Amino acid sequence: MIGILYRMKIPVLLITLLLASCSIFQKNEFEIDDSAFIIKNADYLDQLSSLKESYLKTKSVKSLKLSKRSQNYLENYYYKIIENNKLLLKKAFKPTFNIIKSDVPFYFSLPKGQFFFSSGLVLKYFKNEEVFVAVLASEIVKSHRNLYSKSIRIPKGYIDSEDLLAYTRIPVEIKSQINNWTYHVIKRSGHDPYAYLVWIQSMNKNTLDFSIQYGNTQDISREEFLFKRFIAGLKLSDSEYLKREKNSTKTFYSFIGEVKRRSL
Repeated sequence: MIGILYRMKIPVLLITLLLASCSIFQKNEFEIDDSAFIIKNADYLDQLSSLKESYLKTKSVKSLKLSKRSQNYLENYYYKIIENNKLLLKKAFKPTFNIIKSDVPFYFSLPKGQFFFSSGLVLKYFKNEEVFVAVLASEIVKSHRNLYSKSIRIPKGYIDSEDLLAYTRIPVEIKSQINNWTYHVIKRSGHDPYAYLVWIQSMNKNTLDFSIQYGNTQDISREEFLFKRFIAGLKLSDSEYLKREKNSTKTFYSFIGEVKRRSL
């Protein structure tokens, strides 16, 4: 009888240990000290989300009208990333994508799946699809986890790109944690997570271009350093360091071409 009980305890113990290890893995993978940034107040989120209307009504802001094909292309990537990361990104919204006509490269998001990219960013820096997916993934994480400052005083009336970027900007320490999440999100979506490192390095090499994005361009260097340290700490095998070359899809080039035509 004792032998039977002993044999029964072994698989139970193994299952318990496996569950514990899984929970630890999930916690560590997505752990972040963001008590000052995760917003749970629904009214405040609605106000922050409503900045889209004020922004797009501003005279200096022009949103390019995209074809249904390009809209579907962007939405498909959004849903793909959400579907493969349900642990972190639990709810899918009906996303909106706005390409803002501007030679200055910038991007940002608002709550409830609202995404904004400047035409200058798309045309100058989205050289391949993996980089685009990496940037989109980072903003999906920020938008879905409501990672915006709680201390924002929501402005009334018109608001330009520079001001809105300032409102949605977060400290480099929190941004670093988002970058760590983004690595896993990209990987789970079947894309190259190292494309995100390439992206951060690209911004760091062109700090003048991204001064409006960051405000303090020294933060870009700090962000790159922290992300490299995070990757080094993963202790990946040599094969995982090999860059996965992927050909960009025809739809990606069609999207880029449309942005170029409509920006003229």
